[in-house]
Amino acid sequence: MIDKSYYRWFNGYTNNVLALTWCSAATTDDVLASCRIPPEITEPMKFLGGDVDMLIGRLGTGTVILDYSVDCPTPGALPALARQGPCLRAAWCDEVPAIVSYHHQDGRMIEFDAASRDRYPNPDLASVERWIATTPGGKESWDDHWGRAVLVTAEALVEASVDEEWMQSMHVGVTFPPSTPVDTWRS
Repeated sequence: MIDKSYYRWFNGYTNNVLALTWCSAATTDDVLASCRIPPEITEPMKFLGGDVDMLIGRLGTGTVILDYSVDCPTPGALPALARQGPCLRAAWCDEVPAIVSYHHQDGRMIEFDAASRDRYPNPDLASVERWIATTPGGKESWDDHWGRAVLVTAEALVEASVDEEWMQSMHVGVTFPPSTPVDTWRS
């Protein structure tokens, strides 16, 4: 189970990340294909190993995507990635609400502001509350500390935890060319 010290450790590594996505069954190649990312703009990279827009790494049964740029194509690719298995995304940035979205394999999506679930619930607050109650952390965890609740839910989704070994492993780094319009990478 995720405790306060693990959360602080994880947050220390990911404090420059704008969004994290856990795909329960997708591979790195699935992510690259769904995001329409050509192999020539990828390179093997360790976590925080360079100037990067995205980092994609296998974890457990699935893949973790770290978006360091608001221009990443991950949100548009999630419906396709979720067809292989559910995906969970948590996105935050300074004064912008922390948005959590869960993409079901059947195409349904739950999305909400993690700090204030009654703002921006999609499709509605009752659906969000029902989904939260079914997650591994349950309602109490989401009410107490949504960041830890996301991690507990994500770990269960991919059946593994991010640990020091994962942080030190090689992953796939993606750096988008500056001259390329952002819409090229969006699905």
